[in-house]
Amino acid sequence: MYKELIKNWIPNLTPEMITNYSKKIGIPLTNSEVMILYQFIMKNYVEVLDGDESSFNDLKKKINPSLYNQLLILYKTNKNKYL
Repeated sequence: MYKELIKNWIPNLTPEMITNYSKKIGIPLTNSEVMILYQFIMKNYVEVLDGDESSFNDLKKKINPSLYNQLLILYKTNKNKYL
């Protein structure tokens, strides 16, 4: 159920939403990191929602290791809750 809701909601996502959410959960992002994450989400959300985590390898090359680890933990936590 959550998967379909997320798929329907993703087209409404904006970089500002990513910025606001990251501040809310205590993960500060630069403007370039926000854009990298926005582009990653828009390009890969279907695969990620379906459990294919291979696209994270590309993301790992584009952001610093600390941020990558934080995002991976966040993803896995939410994956266990909602998917």
